[in-house]
Formats: sequence, structure tokens, C-alpha cells
Amino acid sequence: MPGRRFWILAASLGLALTCVAADPAPPTPKPGFAPPNIEADSFVPEEGGKVVVATNARLKTKDSSITAKRIRFDTRTGIISADGNVVYATRSLRIMGEKVVVNPQAETIDAYGVRFGRSPIYFTAEELHIIKGDKSMKGVHMWNSEPDPLGMDLVVGEMKYTEKENWLSLKGVTPQLAGVPFFYLPSYGQEGYQDIPYDVYIDSGSTDLQGRFLRSSFLMRTTPTLWVGGLLDYYSKSGLLIGPSVRFDSWKKTDEDFQWKGRFQAGYINDRGDLAVDGYGRTPDRNRAFALGEINGRSTNGLEIAGAVFAETDPNFIRDFRPNLINQSGIPQANIEASLPFAGGYLSANITAKADNFSDTVQKLPELRFDLPQNALGQDGWQQRSFVSLGYFSERPSASLPLAAFQAATLASDAWSTARLDAYYGISRPIVLADWLTFKPVAGVRTTGWSSGINNNGATTKVIGQAGFDLEGLATGSWALMADKWSIDGMRHTIRPLFQYRVMPGADGMISSVPMTERAISSSVLQEVDLADRLDAASVTDTQVARFGIRNTLETRDAKYGTRELLRADLFTDWHKGPTDATTGRTDMNIAIQLTPAPWVTLGSSLRLPNAGGAPLESIQTLGFNSGDFWKTSINWVELRDVTVARQLIWNGTVRLNSIFSLVAQLNYDALAKQASYESIGLVQRIGNSWELEYGVDQRLDPLNGGHNSLGFHLRATLFKF
Repeated sequence: MPGRRFWILAASLGLALTCVAADPAPPTPKPGFAPPNIEADSFVPEEGGKVVVATNARLKTKDSSITAKRIRFDTRTGIISADGNVVYATRSLRIMGEKVVVNPQAETIDAYGVRFGRSPIYFTAEELHIIKGDKSMKGVHMWNSEPDPLGMDLVVGEMKYTEKENWLSLKGVTPQLAGVPFFYLPSYGQEGYQDIPYDVYIDSGSTDLQGRFLRSSFLMRTTPTLWVGGLLDYYSKSGLLIGPSVRFDSWKKTDEDFQWKGRFQAGYINDRGDLAVDGYGRTPDRNRAFALGEINGRSTNGLEIAGAVFAETDPNFIRDFRPNLINQSGIPQANIEASLPFAGGYLSANITAKADNFSDTVQKLPELRFDLPQNALGQDGWQQRSFVSLGYFSERPSASLPLAAFQAATLASDAWSTARLDAYYGISRPIVLADWLTFKPVAGVRTTGWSSGINNNGATTKVIGQAGFDLEGLATGSWALMADKWSIDGMRHTIRPLFQYRVMPGADGMISSVPMTERAISSSVLQEVDLADRLDAASVTDTQVARFGIRNTLETRDAKYGTRELLRADLFTDWHKGPTDATTGRTDMNIAIQLTPAPWVTLGSSLRLPNAGGAPLESIQTLGFNSGDFWKTSINWVELRDVTVARQLIWNGTVRLNSIFSLVAQLNYDALAKQASYESIGLVQRIGNSWELEYGVDQRLDPLNGGHNSLGFHLRATLFKF
């Protein structure tokens, strides 16, 4: 599709031709004399000298010129008509055509059999009409590079451009390669040259369960804010998958009271193939479907809305039919949240609901909340912070969290539901002890009430106090170290030690009596230290918490970005005093290191070391090389020994062979299975400035699908630019 350069040319055309129309008509020539701004081999007066016909002529205006075999100039109306090898030229644009008619009084320009543009985009059109800056064309061909029967072009039935709205609409568009059509768009539109008005995705290959397949997705822009399209897949064993696809974006329309941005796509298939049991030992129904979307909105008065939905009839759907969406899907659920500035803080509402019958979701139906962020309390440097929330929550056992695991995680013997009122108020006062040391004492209280405790044991209340401090230091050092080979120009080291401590009386009360309406879902991340930032008072059982951490940064000067990070090393660990000896002690130590000694190499290490010593519970090692435009590669070694056990090597690389072809490859090796779980090698080809094609062969072993293998060829086509 046309890029920025093309639409600049199109805009220049309208501007330049309008300048012609705006020029005052030359004075009426006397009989036997030519107008002073027309040069020609001969002049013939017509209609009593009111019309001048010039042969092999050239007409000059202030900013443009027209040359043609014949130019007819009507001194009464100012209409200029040029025929035969017409060339219209300005400082930035040249149009060649069979005929051009300019009417300055009506502010119109009509051109026929025209060709114009500049490398790499050229137009040919049967008709071009401009009325007061609004442009329309018929019989349009948009060419990639010079018009060539073997080249790339778009055949356009009709094109219109409205100058006031800066809106371009096209109808009946057929991309062609060497004169062979390979797609059809009935209509689309775009805002000037700001974006690409359609998206196309094609993927083909073969799997054991679904057989040979052809996946496709497309979106066409139909209005300045709306894209409409769909999903259409064919699987030789499973059948036909269809579904809608929509994208909406009014984010750039700052003159509107409310701006929206969102996307949604869904698919349905009656699966006729072999159905594999999922990770929970269940066989899915043959009617299978999924939905995936998100929405964001904001108003001029500060109202913001954000929501997302991911639902699938069975946990295998995305993996079987749309594996490219796995990274976008997340946890199956539906949620929407709205927030509004109010009384110096923020008023918000949040709804979270289950979107399937197998995942674990704590539902909020809904939760209303008011947050007063940290703000000044008086004139002595004291600060205050508070919140209050009221919500209705519910949770039930599921396939991903069956009853035994449900009881261990939630302390409830069965499904539960409750209303919860939660409030916090706290004060703090930052104190600068020195240029390199800051001390902040903290105090507060949190009160939470539930309408029903665990196992319907009646209304309960929990009150937790908080007292403690945050202590943070800062030290820096600089050295005039030079190393041209490594692009090092000076060096600066920054170290930030951090120590936080909280004592929370009352935290060890009401254990096993109240439901945990919100739970931490990751064991890899340390929980928040401050009581006000904890997800749920029911899950706060530590009466004392201390955190120690160090942030290290080593930087050098960079001509492009100002500074470049050479080394980043962070270390954090916590100590907890829990209600029992088993819950008292130091947590795992989290260490993250990234080394970039030169712009072309990166080394990274992420570790979670157990408190009792021994091998890391989590270890991710990364090595990456990037030569710039020529090649890049990375190697990742992942080891997990906690909730999930895994040992995998992940390698991928890209080599740019020339301006057209690039070689891509990826290898995933499972050290536990002692075999490759995924192998892929492909060739990426750019066709002109329009298509990016990837041809490849891949092999996949899916341990979550009973060890099913797939070996196939894939073809991915992306229409990214014209």
C-alpha cells in the first residue's frame, strides 16, 4: 500500500494544480498577438480573438508550467485546455497525460490518460478530477517502481481524496504481480498517508491432528476509525474455521470528547478431526471456539476505561489452531475497569468474570474503589495515603485448581462468595539525612471486613497495623576510561542500597477464617513490603517483614542516546516473621545481571536462589549478538526446579543475505526429553516494497498434547507496504 512518500506526492499534485487554477488569467490578447505567458510555434485566434489556440506550446505561471501539442486558452473564462503529450510540471512534481483542463473560476482540474509520481511509486489513471482540493481518480494503477508489465501494481477501480477530512478512500483494489491478480479488496480507506489501511496474514503447513492447513487473517479500513475483517482457515482433517476480526481506533482524534482504541477477533470450527485430551484429561467438544480482544478509552474529563477478554471452549484451542496468538492470550478471563479523577484521588470500578469452565478465576462482581494517592499533610513534610474499596467476590474449584489444590490455596473446603469492605490510612515523612542517604518512617492501619468467612462461618473483620521505615542510599563514581574497540568513552558507577522494614501487629489473626479474595500468582516475584500495596489483607500473615536490596549500574557515554548501560546488577531478598516457625526466615534471593560490554553483544543472567542453598530454583541465561543490519542471534538456557520442572535451550538467528532475502532459524531443545521440541528454518523474501514472504520448514513436538509431532512447510505472507 502507498507509503508516506507516495501520499506526499499525491498531496503535492493537488497543491500544484490548485496553484494553476488560482493564478489570474492572462490579459485578453490583441488580434495577431499571443498572451505573454504562452510560447508556441504558432497562434490561431478563435471566436473573435477571445480564444487563443497555440500549437507546440508552453504555458508558464508563477509556480508551474504546461507543455502540449496544443493549448487552448479562453480569455473570457480563464479555462486552459491542453491536448497531446501534455506535461504539467512544478518544482516537485511532473504529470504526463493526454489531456488536462483547468477551470480557475470553478477551482476544478480534469486530466485524462495521466501518469505521475516519483520513485518508487508511480500512478497511471484514466481520469483525474480535482474540485477545490478534493481529488478523485478512475481506472487507477499504482505501480511499484516504473510502470512495467512484469512489476508490482495495484488496480484501483475508484479513488477519492477529501482535503478537509484528509481522508482517502479506494474501491475495487486488486494487487497484481506481473499482471497476475492474487488478492481483492472491495474497499478501504485511510487518513492521508499516515498508516497502512489493511493487514493480511497467511500461514500454511501441516500437523498430525489438524492435517494440512491454510490460515489467513485480514483487516480492511472502512472508516477513519474502523477496520473490519475476519479469520478464514482450512484444515484438511478438522474442517473450516471462520470468525470476525475488528479493530477500532479514534485515539488520534483529539477533538472528540471520548477516544477509543480496541481490537477483537474470534473463531469457530466444528472439528471433524481426531480430538486429543487436554492437560486435565478431558476430551473437548467438536464445536470449538475462541475469542480474544481488548479495549481502551479515555475522555476529556479524565475518565479512563480498559478491558480485555480471552475465552476458549477448551484449553487446546489456541494451541491447535492459532499458535501465533499464544503470546497475546494470557489467562482466560474477562475484565473491564473504569477510573475517574475525584476529590483529589481516583474513583474506580472493576469487573472480573470467568470466561471458561476450566481455569481458576477469583471473580469481582464488581469492586468499587477510591484511592487517595500520597499527598502533603500539613506544612511539616508529612504525607498521607489512603484507600477504601467495596466488592463482591466469588471463586469455585476448577479443572486447573481441583478441590484438593483449591483447599490448599484458598483454605476453603468448597466454592465461596462474600462481600468485602477494605480500607487503609497511613502517614509517612521523607527525611534527607545526607546527600547520599534518605530515611522515611511509615505508619498506618488497614481494616477489612467480610460478609461471610470461609465455609459460611459468618461475618468477620481483620485489623492490621503497620509501623516501619524505608532507608535508601546513593553512591556514584566516575572514571575517564577510554576503549574505542568497545565503544567506551568514560565510565560511571551508581550503587543504590535499599533497606525496608515493617512490623504489622494483627497480621497473624483470623487465619483460616476469612477467604483470600486476591492471591499472588507468581512465586518468582517478591511480594510488596508495604501493607497498603498488599493485594488482600487475608493473605497478609507476617507480623514482621524486612527487605534488603542493591541496585548497581555501570554506564558510559553514547553519541546517539547520551548514555549506554554497560552493566546492570540487582539483588533482592526478604526476611519474614510468620505465624509459625515454618513460615519464618529468609525468602529466596533474586538476582538479575545484564552485561553489554559493546553495542553488539549482550549477556544476561536471572537467578532465584533458594534460602536453604543448592541449585537455583529458576535460572535463565542469555547470550545475544547483533551486528546491526547484517545478522543477529541469541541463545537462552532456561532451568526451572520449583512449581514446573524444565530444562530448555532456545536459539534463534537471522542473517540478511542481501536487500531482498534473509535467512531465519530457530531451535528449541528440551534437555529432559533429550530431543528438540521445535525446529524451524526459513527464508524471508521482500517483493518490492509491498510483500514480505517467509518460506520455511518446521518440526514440533508438543508434550502437552500426548507427544504429537508435526512436520510441515509454512508460508507466511505479510502485506506491509506499497
